[in-house]
Amino acid sequence: MARDHGRGFRVAGWLAAGILLAAPVSTRAASAAGPVAGFNAVGNSTGLPAYPNLTDAVMDPVARTDTLGRWCTRFSASTADSLDSVETWYRNILARASETDLTHDRNYANFTALAGVKLAVGIDYVAIYKTDVQAPTRIDLYRCSPVV
Repeated sequence: MARDHGRGFRVAGWLAAGILLAAPVSTRAASAAGPVAGFNAVGNSTGLPAYPNLTDAVMDPVARTDTLGRWCTRFSASTADSLDSVETWYRNILARASETDLTHDRNYANFTALAGVKLAVGIDYVAIYKTDVQAPTRIDLYRCSPVV
């Protein structure tokens, strides 16, 4: 049975989804040592580009369905780099992406001091944001499959 875990996503076990994803990869313990290298190859199975100067990253262990019924995998990371720097990097890498201000996205409505953008390429997208002036820059990569 699917369970709701906030942000408009339901999580289903690997049996219900018919898929098995790798266990979560986390670098929280390593983040005190500085940036995390190699997350594009090691922990990011979305196929979307991971920012090169990450301090923390986790690949969700299961796919989730979004509010439109698509199955999505998520790679979530953070960096000490400025929001502007990360947005600029992703705008260059995803040059043909459409852009939306995250303050207009209902999945991020719970954050009161939110600043950031969503860059969409087809049904896949990257959310780059800060939840507070003092907070690290957060990066969420979503690779989604079409509804069947």
